[in-house]
Amino acid sequence: MQPFGEYLIEAKVKAEDYEASIVMAFYEMQGKKLDSKSGVSSNIADNILSNPTVLETGRKIAKFIVKKHPATAKAQAEQYGRASTSLTSFWKSHGATNKTPKTDILIGTMRFSLKIGLAQLMSGGASESTATFMSAVDASNKELKESNQFKTVSGILDNFVKNSIAPTKLRPLIKDKSNDLVNKGEKAHKDVMDALGKMFKDNPNFKIEFAREAMSGFNKFGEKNNAAAEFMLVSNHSGSDIKIHSVYDDSYCATIADNMRLQARFKTSGRKVSGVKTGEYNFWSVISLIVDAAQEAYEHEGQVLSEGMFDKVKQFASKAWNKVTTFFKKSINNTLKFMGLIPVIKLKSKIRF
Repeated sequence: MQPFGEYLIEAKVKAEDYEASIVMAFYEMQGKKLDSKSGVSSNIADNILSNPTVLETGRKIAKFIVKKHPATAKAQAEQYGRASTSLTSFWKSHGATNKTPKTDILIGTMRFSLKIGLAQLMSGGASESTATFMSAVDASNKELKESNQFKTVSGILDNFVKNSIAPTKLRPLIKDKSNDLVNKGEKAHKDVMDALGKMFKDNPNFKIEFAREAMSGFNKFGEKNNAAAEFMLVSNHSGSDIKIHSVYDDSYCATIADNMRLQARFKTSGRKVSGVKTGEYNFWSVISLIVDAAQEAYEHEGQVLSEGMFDKVKQFASKAWNKVTTFFKKSINNTLKFMGLIPVIKLKSKIRF
């Protein structure tokens, strides 16, 4: 059983912190000082050094990689998630412009996508979703383009909302149905989940290729491009359960495809003009894929926070942190409990592969 405090630490740590900790561990094993080739910023490095739990997880994962792939022992390690890259002409032909690499960590020539905790394979707007959809069709069965299912999904994606502005937060607008564009988008979200979900069910190979492209970015960046991930590096937060999977492995892609949860929704960001908040919100439609097979389920007295709703996790972490600061103030006994010396709350963390 993990102490309650460890969950709060995990909730506050960013995925890129774990990426950095693994790279730093490789430098440590090789007896080198961190340099510009690492891709790890000084701010992130300082944050890792002040968090021994994350640093230790990075060490465990680095050692596991070397054990499984000994040639990486002396290889250059790099946090690659912010590297500059380019898109294929195929991808750009669908209007997609997002250049975020799928590769999080580059070790020698091995390209890893790191998944710790909640695993989101993609969260793409209309153009990105269309490009992924078309890629999966071409890779699985081009004859699908003549099917009614293909035409239905394509038509729904055309109705996705692209970069629009709402006068307020979206929740009230969704609830009172007062905004025609929001209403149109919400209908498209529901319709695409139904239609694409049925297409997945009826065409297993298409579903597998959709998952493979979402994981790898082979058609997005080019199969040999460093931005395209060839391995999924999956771990729990403590580094006690680690696995490496090749995205070329059809059986693994099938497992991911069978376990991924499709979600269509709005994404929003507060709108500013000259750095000043306007009270308005930018919003657009996205398709997200969340994978149970690579995500950690947080259970608290039978209630599971595992829907892939990242905003809910943030809210949970914020509320939990407020409660624990009050908890500390009450007594020494509570502090001892928090440190794990006396059980406080039964929490269970598990990862399924």
